[in-house]
Amino acid sequence: KINENNLLHLGCGPNKLDGWINGDFFIPLKFGQKKEDKPDWMLDLRFPLHCDDNVWDGVFSEHTLEHLYPLQVLNLLKELYRTMKPGAWLRITVPDLKKYIHYYCDGAVDENFERWSSGCEAIRDLTQNHKHTSLWDAQLLSRFLKEANFINIKEVSFKEGTDERLLQDRKCRTWETLYIEAQKSQK
Repeated sequence: KINENNLLHLGCGPNKLDGWINGDFFIPLKFGQKKEDKPDWMLDLRFPLHCDDNVWDGVFSEHTLEHLYPLQVLNLLKELYRTMKPGAWLRITVPDLKKYIHYYCDGAVDENFERWSSGCEAIRDLTQNHKHTSLWDAQLLSRFLKEANFINIKEVSFKEGTDERLLQDRKCRTWETLYIEAQKSQK
């Protein structure tokens, strides 16, 4: 079922957005869990999306790509390009490796980094916990977006971007987050 604006929240986890199609990995119901708690669209992001071409008016994905291997991310970006309408925007947020490296090198960072006693512990947490299988900075993610044929690729900030509907960033993650947006060409 497509929503009124055809907006996709990809990798929604428990944070479903009203009026959006909330998609995420297949999640089995736990005892006592309601069917409404499941994503609207359960899919495996490692494989082609079972979706027609030119469907989505916009796509928002927050802290999802780091759970896929780089080749899987490239394939997913190509699938998003295929399924987005011409001119539609994609907004991606991921943990920003550059911020973690800055902390490791004793740079001034957000106080949230102080949860670790060293930069090494922070990087270990980023790379070995939370089922992360890839790391991203603006340069690498932009290169992948370009390879998937996106245009107008740019790093933006929290709640800053071209398509205001996609500014669904959660404030609790700003301290570690890279924000990137890209557009499908009009052709």
